[in-house]
Amino acid sequence: MKKTTKTDDILLNRRHDGENPTTHESLPLKESIKAFFKIAIPYWVSKDSKFAWFQLVLTICLVISTIVLAKQFNDWYKSFWDFIQEYNLNGFIAGLIMFVFLATLHVCSVVYKSYVISAMSIRWRKWLSNYYLERYLSKNSYYTIQLTDQETDNPDQRIAEDLNSFVNLSISLIISILTDLSMLITFVVILWSLSASVTVPIMGTEVTLPDGYMLYLAIAYAVVGTLITFIMGKPLVLLNFRQQRFEADFRYALIRVRENAESVALYKGEEEENKRFKYLFRDVVSNYIYLIKKTKSVGFFTLSYAQTAVIFPIIIAAPMYFAHIITMGSIIQINSAFGRVQDSLSTLIQNFTSLASWKAVIDRLALFEKSINKSENLILPQITESADSKLRVKNLTVKKPNGETLLNNYSLELNQGESLLIKGHSGCGKSTFIRSLAGIWPFTQGEITLPKGERLFLSQKPYMPLGTLKDAICYPSEASNVTNENVAQLLDSVGLDYLKDSLNKVELWGQVLSLGEQQRISFLRAIINKPQILFMDEVTSALDEENETKMYKMIKELLPNTTIISVGHRSTLIAMHSQVVDFSKL
Repeated sequence: MKKTTKTDDILLNRRHDGENPTTHESLPLKESIKAFFKIAIPYWVSKDSKFAWFQLVLTICLVISTIVLAKQFNDWYKSFWDFIQEYNLNGFIAGLIMFVFLATLHVCSVVYKSYVISAMSIRWRKWLSNYYLERYLSKNSYYTIQLTDQETDNPDQRIAEDLNSFVNLSISLIISILTDLSMLITFVVILWSLSASVTVPIMGTEVTLPDGYMLYLAIAYAVVGTLITFIMGKPLVLLNFRQQRFEADFRYALIRVRENAESVALYKGEEEENKRFKYLFRDVVSNYIYLIKKTKSVGFFTLSYAQTAVIFPIIIAAPMYFAHIITMGSIIQINSAFGRVQDSLSTLIQNFTSLASWKAVIDRLALFEKSINKSENLILPQITESADSKLRVKNLTVKKPNGETLLNNYSLELNQGESLLIKGHSGCGKSTFIRSLAGIWPFTQGEITLPKGERLFLSQKPYMPLGTLKDAICYPSEASNVTNENVAQLLDSVGLDYLKDSLNKVELWGQVLSLGEQQRISFLRAIINKPQILFMDEVTSALDEENETKMYKMIKELLPNTTIISVGHRSTLIAMHSQVVDFSKL
């Protein structure tokens, strides 16, 4: 039997078997429509959308011009082909000149419409991205989402890719549908006028066709094609939704290995990671195979349907032409008008794949919106500021997301400049207590009072932001607020003088520097940011005792008024703190 890891079990729980795509991951159509308006409306009612409304009106005007030109082309077809049938050279030349004029207007209209739509799209995407980024980063949603919601995978993809797809597909499909509806209204009138009641001989029999028979045939042709396409293509919605998820899972696994390249290399975990990649990529491939098979089936029908639509109106009109009831120009005009009506009625067929992708994107964003709303509604610990610079914790109860209590009615008081070391076995709530004092752990009750001023939290694995080494050292402060000379002196003081020449270099510093170097840099962050209270969670785990002592003494000397709370296991840390508490004994 194949042995599975804990990570594999998690992936299995999240995974839906790609060989049997019958899960209900997408939303009902009614819910998707509601979700669309919930995502779209905030921008269009905001003050930032004023110019976008102008662009929208301009787009509608360009759409109208396209429809007017389509009608003019339809009239041109009849006269031009009649000139050809009559061998009228002057009329033929005049027709060519008119074609050049109409074609020029058409090209200008289409190009400017595309330009205006693209400009409107980037405005909308910019606003939506800022809107969701603010919500994602405010109230610690980026952190609490992973605590409260296991359905929403890869929030980064929602913001970076799905919002872009949502905007582009929304605008293109809505404009396309509005254009088709306008074309339909315009050419329904034309097609009706071209199909007056007439009696024609068909295979030796006199057949009387009613008024509007061309219109009725166009409607019947489009309705039948639409129903068949909907039935055949309905699974594309779910398959597109799942394809995006599986692609994102596979990409995320690759990113994880890149971020933890050194650990994987030291563990010699290449074989295990390769198995995981193949496992995730199998989902990508199997679902994609179903997707292309279904797309192939739909494609056979839709393309056959489109090809038949080219000849269908000509076949219908042919008996009247051979009966000398209409001219060649009339056949071409009927064919053009029939094609416009049929195309307009076949919007679903023509755009089915795009509509399926659009719904999948909306469903993914709806889940993301739901997750953000859920995280925003979480009640985070209320932090009050003390007037006497004391840290007070009163009757603090800290729980896990599943309701299990880690800390019950705990109270603490520290004066300014004092330090506390928290010890205890793994899992007893040490780090979670720090998260509660940081105000980011929602499963907390009790009173928390912290000294007024800056607060800084240093973790065992320091976060190294993208940018220069100086940016990483000064984080979260602006690097421009500190001179290179000051930073160089600080590097000397912690034994990292060899990095002085790299201050302005841009690297992936989380991978370039060892954990011990990163931990020393985190102490420099404390000195630069000068917090009123400093939280340190296993921040010297990669340092030897000599360097550990050196770092703590430097903090005490340079930040004498800073209150310090540390989490650690080493007995050497006890002498560096004024108070010690063992959480495993509480």
